[in-house]
Amino acid sequence: MRTEIYKSREELLKDALRALLSMKPGLRIEIAIDLYRNEKVSLWKAAEIAGLCMEEFKDVLASRSIKLEVGGTDEESLFRLARLGLI
Repeated sequence: MRTEIYKSREELLKDALRALLSMKPGLRIEIAIDLYRNEKVSLWKAAEIAGLCMEEFKDVLASRSIKLEVGGTDEESLFRLARLGLI
C-alpha cells in the first residue's frame, strides 16, 4: 500500500525547500542576495525573502560591496517570484 503524503512533486519540493530554509536561515539571505543581484526581485522583496528589514538587508549588501540597484516595480518582482515558484 502506497501512502501519498504529497499530492504532487511540486508540493513535495516546496515543502522540502521550506524545511531547508528553516534549518539554515543564512541560506535565505544567500538566496535573496542572488535573486537581487540577478535582477529577479526588487530590493524590498529580497529583504523580505531574507527575513530582514530593508535597512538590515542594505547593510548586508554594503558589507559585501554589492551596489544598490534602482528600478522595476513591485508587480514585476511578484511576477518574477511566481515564475520561479517562490510564491
